[in-house]
Amino acid sequence: MSNLQNLESFARRNADNNANMGNSKIGEGKYKNVTNGTYFNGVGCAIKLLKSGTTFSSNCFVDDVTNANAALKYVAGFQDYIEKETPFKGRVSIKVNIPALWEQSDGHLQGQLMLVEPYIENFQKFNSNSGAQDLTAAVAQALSHYSYHASDGNEILCDLQGGKVGESYVLSDVVLMSKQKKYGNTDLGVTGIENWMHHHRCTQFCSSQWKKWTGARRLIIPTFSSSTTLETSTAPAVYNSLVRVRPSAIRFTHDSISYHFQDGHTLLQTAIQIAREDVERREIRMINVVRVNNGTLYALDNRRLAVFRLLEMCGRVRTIKVEIVPLSTNTDEWNRKLTTTNGGASIDIRGTNHYIGTTCSDTHFPSMNGIRNARVNAHTLSDERFSIFLAGFKDT
Repeated sequence: MSNLQNLESFARRNADNNANMGNSKIGEGKYKNVTNGTYFNGVGCAIKLLKSGTTFSSNCFVDDVTNANAALKYVAGFQDYIEKETPFKGRVSIKVNIPALWEQSDGHLQGQLMLVEPYIENFQKFNSNSGAQDLTAAVAQALSHYSYHASDGNEILCDLQGGKVGESYVLSDVVLMSKQKKYGNTDLGVTGIENWMHHHRCTQFCSSQWKKWTGARRLIIPTFSSSTTLETSTAPAVYNSLVRVRPSAIRFTHDSISYHFQDGHTLLQTAIQIAREDVERREIRMINVVRVNNGTLYALDNRRLAVFRLLEMCGRVRTIKVEIVPLSTNTDEWNRKLTTTNGGASIDIRGTNHYIGTTCSDTHFPSMNGIRNARVNAHTLSDERFSIFLAGFKDT
């Protein structure tokens, strides 16, 4: 019998219908915190709550459940392939945590919705929806490729993460991307699929007969951080306080920054790339800022602000759209990042003698003519694709 006729055998569901919430945060994503918990039967679980200040969207958690259930057919089909067409029969095992949507019954969180699922030991990330891939997790990369093949290139199962012992996996919080963008805010559509296949390198668990995307382009910066999302009105955690501000009017929180972003791009390379995308006309969020009591705006994305200040000095932007997020709901990040010793007026670039102020006269940065003279691309990215591109440039 095909495993596709027994999808439930690949599901890992809650061990009880009730649980107590613990006091330890064991993880977090862009919009969610993960807390430890214990089912009434004594088995451990993980409880996912929206971050404070986030307005709940019914799609936010429901999409997580939908993605987990939709992953089962690909896991089952991949297991069929392993058992019938490879020498790895009996060596590979994959389960998927299927979370349930619960409501807090008492305490100060009474009535709050949350996701609950079985606890996973030694949680780690195997790949992401932006194309980052850990090749030591060869089975995970092959599973993603299989899903692309099995769906005839219409979908891809990715953002694979969870626990791993040998070639036995338990997955959680998976993402499906589809050409129809039907799986929620982490579904990056055909852009995400093409980008993922560009970055994929087949492992020993892949079949040479599987469908590939010849000539797939690199469209998104691959990162293992929180899942890349479409910055649109469908995003949960909408603060909806977008305003246009001159980059020079926003203060830095850090006293110094790295010259490189996570993917290796330099500040200069990034500034030139953005200048070529005619950013001045964009009506999308560029960075997050907080407003302190005296009205001053401080950036939570320091390297990104440094790039936009350079673009302003070089005449490539006058104002940018920023999202003002509540300081009260970002206290931990604020306290961690607030290291400036000059009120955020300027920032040093570590390992160099360069610094970025508010004007050319109080800035020392090489090759600014490269930013001034960057030619706008004949075919600029759509706002949606530009948002995905921009999401990769973030502070560590």
